[in-house]
Amino acid sequence: MTITVFLNVICCSGQTNNTKFNADSQRTISKASFDKLVDKCIILLQTKKMTEISDSGHIHIMMCLNTIFMVHDERFKNKLQGGRYSKLKKAAEDKNYTKDITNVFPNWIPNRGMGFYFPKLKMELYGTPRPCAWFNVTEE
Repeated sequence: MTITVFLNVICCSGQTNNTKFNADSQRTISKASFDKLVDKCIILLQTKKMTEISDSGHIHIMMCLNTIFMVHDERFKNKLQGGRYSKLKKAAEDKNYTKDITNVFPNWIPNRGMGFYFPKLKMELYGTPRPCAWFNVTEE
């Protein structure tokens, strides 16, 4: 229940139709909150079929994978490796996420850097995603 409430708090409001979307706006999240979100994404990937995961669940999975992949801050390069982060990447690999997500959202287009852009979600996966597609993780 706590995790569900947490997910609603950090839900990707920029990707909804209710607010103006800014692809250059990046959300900041504490490392503790990011870790909780990564754990929730692992559970989603391990327990749900791709079609059973909500749009916001897919957005969170993509943002977590992108964040782990894109981390530029030297303080986090070693902190976002191994453990739960490797477990998330393995869960995505086991689920064949990168390939099968295109079956869930077939109207994708390539993004910068050979990744995917999903117009329905206003979200990118891998490649060179814009700031809106990955978190700025802080040590708060």
